[in-house]
Amino acid sequence: MNALKVLPCLALFGLAALAHADRLPNIVLLIGDDHGYPYFGFMGDDNVITPTMDALAAGGVTFSLGHSTAPYCRPSLRTLATGLHPIEYQIRLNDHIAALKEQTDWQAMSAAEQRRWTTVNKANGMRTFDTLPKLLGTKGYVSWQGGKWWENSYRNGHFDEGMTAGWDMSRFDTDTFFLELMGAEGNELVRETMDPLYDFIDRHQDAPMFIWFGPMLPHTPLDAPYRFRKFYADQNLSESAKLYYSNITWWDQGVSDLMDRIEAKGLLEDTLFIYVSDNGYEQDGDVEYATGSETPSDELATGGFTGKGALYDLSVRTPIIFYWKGRLAASFNDSSLVSSLDIVPTVLDIAGIEVPANLRGQSLKPLLEGERDTLSERSELIGYSDNRRARGMTMGVRAEGYYVRTHRWHFFWYADTDEMRLYDVTVDPRGTKDLSAARPDLVSRFKDRIMAWKEDIGMPEAIDIYE
Repeated sequence: MNALKVLPCLALFGLAALAHADRLPNIVLLIGDDHGYPYFGFMGDDNVITPTMDALAAGGVTFSLGHSTAPYCRPSLRTLATGLHPIEYQIRLNDHIAALKEQTDWQAMSAAEQRRWTTVNKANGMRTFDTLPKLLGTKGYVSWQGGKWWENSYRNGHFDEGMTAGWDMSRFDTDTFFLELMGAEGNELVRETMDPLYDFIDRHQDAPMFIWFGPMLPHTPLDAPYRFRKFYADQNLSESAKLYYSNITWWDQGVSDLMDRIEAKGLLEDTLFIYVSDNGYEQDGDVEYATGSETPSDELATGGFTGKGALYDLSVRTPIIFYWKGRLAASFNDSSLVSSLDIVPTVLDIAGIEVPANLRGQSLKPLLEGERDTLSERSELIGYSDNRRARGMTMGVRAEGYYVRTHRWHFFWYADTDEMRLYDVTVDPRGTKDLSAARPDLVSRFKDRIMAWKEDIGMPEAIDIYE
């Protein structure tokens, strides 16, 4: 499959006319789960089969240098729900939890009761935030959630309807509760059914809709049915790559089915699709992570050590696509440093809703319109993780890590261990050669930028954002 050819940045011919349209656009947020940025046809991968995503990229505005705000899911998804950086979200949440604790007899609780109380109230704390569904509701949007959702119930995110109705707390403190945490019934989206989403679309097709489409794909379990595995069965690929790529094609088919349903309702030209992955992932076609044992290796569960849970560019980079048939002129932007922080401001701007002043992201509407001169583009992205990959630890270990990404350089630094790496992404995109010892000037500069960013974001010390 050939990579998408870079198209010239053409002017948008539909957003300017939005005020004359009969209705506000439906917004469909397509959230990949553990989908590494290289593993799309339109990003140049010759093995993975992604015809629907390739079509979205070919017909939409594609930002190939997009980045998520965390190298794993829950903090990243909180950004998509609220527009806040995970650190900002966690600081506000911690204050909320501290205030709630003062209203309880905390010391009288057992350790198990304290864990249960904390788990539930941290998730329920999203009710106190102005989420994207809540803000869109002021313009008459009806909203629906399906797929990954760590916040107990869709109601906590101010969705009108959804698949994750709440956790089964009888499973608390058992191995099966992790599936509840990730989204409970919501995780059945695409893997088991699309009916709840189709029913929502059928009942609300006359109103503007916001759809959170976050199926647990290509995330483990790597159990795609044969109709997807058959594409890779006889290819010269590792077994773990065959499994992971099959899940990617499963995801792609889910997006295809959703688009077909929307088109069948005559709503395709009234719908803006936005794609982003929650975090990066590493699984190249010639690398084997499968062990043949019944218990998967850490790498089979989470990919390679420069992907999910790490601080390499591969850990956080994701293409971000805006596809609106008949409204957006196709372009492939391989130069703008954009962030998942920008998605909420962009959606609000398109919907004609004032963007809250406290959001760090910026509306990408000028870039969608081909008016780059009206937007102050970033020269860098700075991020944080409280997690580090570790051998024998599928979920990693606590850490205090930072990264700086410029157009040329990627630098990461674990302040707790002083481990660092600097590499030139223009010639070494996977970071195989560490240049930190050879360029102390850049290391000093990037550490200074990190310290200034910490002060700006209100983070005096390391903070736990992983739940």
